[in-house]
Amino acid sequence: MRVVLAMLAKVAGIVAACLLTGPAWQNGFFATAVLIVCMAIFCMASLIATQLELLRRAQRREPSIVQPADREALLNRALLDHAPVPLLFQKTDGTLHAANRAARRLFETEGRLIAPPSPLLAVIEADKSTSEHAVIRLPSSGASSRVYAVSVGQGGGVGGIVAYLALMDVEARINAAEAQALRELLQILSHEIMNSLTPIVSLSATAADLFSDVPTHDTGLMISEALATIRRRADGLERFVRGYRDLARLPAPDLRPVDLGELLRETAQLFDARWAGRVALELSLQPNRIMLRLDGGQMEQALLNLLNNGAEAALEHLSPHVKLAGAWIDGAVRITVQDNGSGIDAAQREHIFEPFVSFKANGNGIGLSLARQIVRSHGGTLALEDETAPGPWTTLFCIRL
Repeated sequence: MRVVLAMLAKVAGIVAACLLTGPAWQNGFFATAVLIVCMAIFCMASLIATQLELLRRAQRREPSIVQPADREALLNRALLDHAPVPLLFQKTDGTLHAANRAARRLFETEGRLIAPPSPLLAVIEADKSTSEHAVIRLPSSGASSRVYAVSVGQGGGVGGIVAYLALMDVEARINAAEAQALRELLQILSHEIMNSLTPIVSLSATAADLFSDVPTHDTGLMISEALATIRRRADGLERFVRGYRDLARLPAPDLRPVDLGELLRETAQLFDARWAGRVALELSLQPNRIMLRLDGGQMEQALLNLLNNGAEAALEHLSPHVKLAGAWIDGAVRITVQDNGSGIDAAQREHIFEPFVSFKANGNGIGLSLARQIVRSHGGTLALEDETAPGPWTTLFCIRL
């Protein structure tokens, strides 16, 4: 307040000097006029000095009592505490510690985990030489539990830390995926079963009505036709249920050393036993021997499913052909099945591997789905390639192992 009043007084002095200097000079009071000018200059200099002092005070900063290293540690701690994912670290003595607020809340500790859950320890001990990713279930509040995806990174011993762990809650995602899969399965089952049961019920009622009347030659023919249709629909329903059972009960592969060339030749023999004389098969193999760890029976079934689909598609061609090839390319085994049929429509390509989805008149939608499931259980991939090899081929399925 004093500074403001002093500044106002100086401004008033400068204004007064400006007003009095002219009249004093004109009236001959030269010494007075000079004195007034000097006072005005003094007030102006004092005012400028006061302004500079105020600016210097505004720019002055109090020295921080927190050292730069401590400031960085506090910043990192704040960032970790605001991370929603529980973070842990393991020290060289094997103990686990919570690294942020989410981990402390999950394990109800302020630092060290006194009794770490055994699934968490199993993930760490699985392989300390590389990063691990696993899904485990941990107890939550009350008697409930939740599923977490665990990512493990190696600390290298820096700061006494040998491993870092991040736990991501995936319970909601898994529940949503299971609910969606259940809805799709129920929709497929209801659709297929109703497609078979509706004509069976209708024709059974018709046959019962015909039996209630006096049988004639015409009613006998109608009854025979109705019973034959019921038999066909019942057989179709049985095949559907059997196919679903095959998908649901596919066992884990029994991995053993298998010669790729021998596997493909035996598959070709089985194919020829069914299609010889109707669909030609071209077999292409590399001259060198390629050994794989496979379940030969399961992989043979997957290849036969692909070949049979290709043969059925190739029957539309005047000279139906399919091709089975195996090779070692870019560090992986590549098995291809091609045919010269009419190809697969672009709108159908995204759905051909879905269970019970078929675009053939008498298809059940099991073959391709089962083949992909077998390949995936071997750690490989089965895909419909966008481009085919040079030649008459229109469709190419590729297995990579």
